[in-house]
Amino acid sequence: MAGIGFKLRRIFEKDSYIDNVRGLLYSTALAGGTIFFSILCLILLAIFSTFLRQGEMSIFLVTIVYIFAFSLISTGVSQLLITRYLSDLIYVEKIERILPTFTTALGMTVIVQILIGLPFVLSWNIAFVYKVTAFVLFIIIGCVWQLMTFLSAVKNYKVVLYAFVIGLGLGFILALVLGRKFGLTGFLHGYAIGQLVLFFILLSRIFIEFGSTSRPNFDMFRYFKVMPGLVIAGFCYNLGIWIDKIIFWFSPEGSQIHSFLYAFTDYDGATFVAYLTVIPSYTYFFVKVETEFFSRIRFYFQAILNKASLKQIHETKENITATVKESLIGLIKIQGVVTLICLFFSNELATLFGLPPLGALILEKALVAVFLQMLLLTLMIFMMYFDIKSQLVVVAAVFAVSNIVLTFLSLNLGYFFYGYGYLFACLLAVIASYILLNRHVQDLEYRTFSGQPLIN
Repeated sequence: MAGIGFKLRRIFEKDSYIDNVRGLLYSTALAGGTIFFSILCLILLAIFSTFLRQGEMSIFLVTIVYIFAFSLISTGVSQLLITRYLSDLIYVEKIERILPTFTTALGMTVIVQILIGLPFVLSWNIAFVYKVTAFVLFIIIGCVWQLMTFLSAVKNYKVVLYAFVIGLGLGFILALVLGRKFGLTGFLHGYAIGQLVLFFILLSRIFIEFGSTSRPNFDMFRYFKVMPGLVIAGFCYNLGIWIDKIIFWFSPEGSQIHSFLYAFTDYDGATFVAYLTVIPSYTYFFVKVETEFFSRIRFYFQAILNKASLKQIHETKENITATVKESLIGLIKIQGVVTLICLFFSNELATLFGLPPLGALILEKALVAVFLQMLLLTLMIFMMYFDIKSQLVVVAAVFAVSNIVLTFLSLNLGYFFYGYGYLFACLLAVIASYILLNRHVQDLEYRTFSGQPLIN
């Protein structure tokens, strides 16, 4: 996404209040719009849904959370691999193959979402129209996740922001209108229509951007065999994000909302509020960190291709090392300040978002955890630039496995420790990723040349 990052950077360079706000909104939409804007939309819907009967809003919210969680985990299996294939197409300037690849990926996503979602829909004891709408929404959200992968190559980044504003704004309005008339089913139906509009706006942008008459391209499926590490890493990372929530849902602390829908609202609410606090660091990474790192690593490989001296190659490597350290320090400073402020006013934040006392206690750990998760994501993206897939798998596996083990441990230790499992899982993964990345960078010249095939 460095290409869009360079464009957004020019907005911030104008250094006016309005341009900074514009840049922040564009960055938020591109980097995490599906999550950030959706959380805000759900919060507003919860505030204005007073006309729903008791318990209906809980069913709606848990339905949406389940849809987001399991669609993210299922699409996470292929997203890193598709991103790598898309990057290779751009590198070799085969832009005409992007759209055929996209249609293939989208078709694959629809099939996978149907296979995963259909058993749950068939076994769900709820109104037929409601579960069909939920099933369709599950497919739509999964497709939006894949759309966001390809939108990283879109030149007109403004459309992405407009799509989220229009789609989620329409979903908010229609949910309230249809909810008043048809109850819970109308409420979900209105929200789903908004997501469908969002999907079609983004879909049309991709077709306009990458117009091609080529047939569907199935070459990316070769990457599943060539680069299985990206599949494992993508699955483990997304599982690591959600597994602590899932464990709490079905633990003794969780409560049955409806049928197979379980939730632990104190934990879920605190975590989702914490996610909103990382918007500044997403923007910083998107506009400054990735663009500078991309420039440094490009200079390094250009120096090698241009047969520069060993001294010059070493100097460009040192610039990469310095950029990694400066980027991490910058993220720590920016997100650290935001996190400290939020920790200081955690009680006020809990009151603002209606979190109960236990939710306020969990919020403090969640704020630190999402800060560490942002560092983890940054380090993992650096590792993907260096194409160290085996180390990436190790980090993602550490994140997922440690989150499982430590979350169960925190459950056994009592409510005071709730949230520490996720926090320390992020910390362990950050430490592992930094050690592996630093080790690779220190020996970068050797690893670069020794990894090249021998020519007879």
